[in-house]
Amino acid sequence: MNEFLFSDFPEVSSEDWKNQILKDLKGNPWDKVTWETEEGFKIEPFYRKEDISDLPRVYKRTNGWSVTETVTAESELTNLSQKGADAAILISGKETAGNGFKINSSADLEKLAGLTGNLPLIVSLREKTPDFSEALKKLVSSHNIVLGDFDPYGSALKDGELGSEDSTIGKTLTSLSGTKGFAGVGIHSYYLRDAGASIGQELAYSLSWGVDYLNRHIDAGVAIEDAASNLWFWTGIGSDYFTEIAKLRALRILWTEILNAYKPGLGESLPALIVAQTSNFQFTAYDPYVNMLRGTTAAMSAVMGGADFVAVLPFDSEYSAQQELGKRIARNSQLLLRYESFLDKVEDPAAGSYYLEVLTKKLAETAWTKFQTIEKEGGFLQALQKGNLQKEISVRADKKRNALATKKEILLGTNQYPLPSERHPELKTSLEETSNEISTKKNTTYSPLLPVRLSYEFDKWRNLTDLHIAAGKKLPKIFLLTIGDLTMRKARAGFSSNFLGCLGYEIIDNLGFSSVKEGVTKAKEQASEIVVLCSSDEEYATYLPEFASEMKSQLPNSWKLLAGYPKDLIAEAESLGIDDFIHMKRNIVEFMEKAQTKWIGK
Repeated sequence: MNEFLFSDFPEVSSEDWKNQILKDLKGNPWDKVTWETEEGFKIEPFYRKEDISDLPRVYKRTNGWSVTETVTAESELTNLSQKGADAAILISGKETAGNGFKINSSADLEKLAGLTGNLPLIVSLREKTPDFSEALKKLVSSHNIVLGDFDPYGSALKDGELGSEDSTIGKTLTSLSGTKGFAGVGIHSYYLRDAGASIGQELAYSLSWGVDYLNRHIDAGVAIEDAASNLWFWTGIGSDYFTEIAKLRALRILWTEILNAYKPGLGESLPALIVAQTSNFQFTAYDPYVNMLRGTTAAMSAVMGGADFVAVLPFDSEYSAQQELGKRIARNSQLLLRYESFLDKVEDPAAGSYYLEVLTKKLAETAWTKFQTIEKEGGFLQALQKGNLQKEISVRADKKRNALATKKEILLGTNQYPLPSERHPELKTSLEETSNEISTKKNTTYSPLLPVRLSYEFDKWRNLTDLHIAAGKKLPKIFLLTIGDLTMRKARAGFSSNFLGCLGYEIIDNLGFSSVKEGVTKAKEQASEIVVLCSSDEEYATYLPEFASEMKSQLPNSWKLLAGYPKDLIAEAESLGIDDFIHMKRNIVEFMEKAQTKWIGK
């Protein structure tokens, strides 16, 4: 039918498309419209059918997915299915620093499971899982699907210890395997994502993690079919929409290939079982309502990538007193995808998109190369024991934090368009907990990962302002002294408001002044602690001496800032006593520390 409809139109070649794009670029290079992924491969501005040859099929157990609710309190178990949930994750107290369920016996587990009706269950007990193996298997008869999350390697990454004797792991794997509808070993790769791992790192290490557990099953005498049935993946989903879709599709393809290497056809008959959970790494504490968007796009990535279970964090998950609204929005974002977008009607919603197919292929190839390197170097456990895995992820996380601090990466509400008047003094507790986690040296067998949010450094310094105000103290004022060229002063005032808004101070913008003296006088009337000169580079040569002189005379204790970084004037500005320059390359976190130390105090 398509050939008939378009047969009257001349064919357009890829070269024709490229020439048209180059024409539209008006002399700019082709690289202007390509971009490099975090994994190091380039993405072109368009793809065609010939670019996606020989991509394997993405196998999945069933169409659709289960809307999954994470539960930590008995009161939350009531009417889960009526609220829109299809499955429940029961979190034990140890998993949430004591805030989850106290599951001390099979009777406790059976009681909690009974309150969920007959919903499929994911029971997070980690190293306690073997103690409940029979009780968990028994639940299959009433809940159809039950997942336990025994994962000694995950425990090592989270707490620094395996949580089990290495010599008993094989026996435990045997005790957990062999029951249809039950999988007892969960690969917690979301730990990697929450610590700042790249998508490719999570994918490659997940595969190696899974292979190590498969081999341990087999070494313990478990048949490969039972070993494969006993494993499932608990992945993290971030904000990189298309690449996250490609990651889950690539995971399915590569896991199929791995299982087929053990036994031909096994990968097709036992596709990967995937639980996808939105990653905490890119959720923010300030402007938390943006997390609704992050959670929704992450859910879309998980669904279109082919996750079997999808759990979305509430938008207010960074706060100790979460509201039912956050959980309701988390569920409803998925219900909209199901009932208004009908994404549960097909096995692979992303199939046929040239861009997503190519992205899947390139990501799969990159991850496979990394996976082979890990295996050649001794496998997942060796990488864990040597600390190579932890170091790699730490380096990647630091790179992301630096990109955020210099605005190479944008996080709305944090380093872009912050709301200065927003106050969250209640964040103090969680920020202190994170600070203690970072500073405490753990005497453990393995180096644990640090699950620190991307925005943590911003939040830490910003929160000092909130606590300052909550204590009834004066809010520092920032005065924008706009003068000269209309376009440049407005542009630099806008940039300054955005840059300095991260501090949570009061920002006083102005339409413009006829003289520097007039502006400084007005700043003095407002009792401003910081005055920012906003004009063009060319005019700074004229305004700088007067600005420095008037500030010394009228506001000697206030900071003098320059919006921009005019290279020819830096030495002169510093000699005149300019305290700092705010510009695109200035590290915002470093500036926040400097400002808060001066005006708020540590």
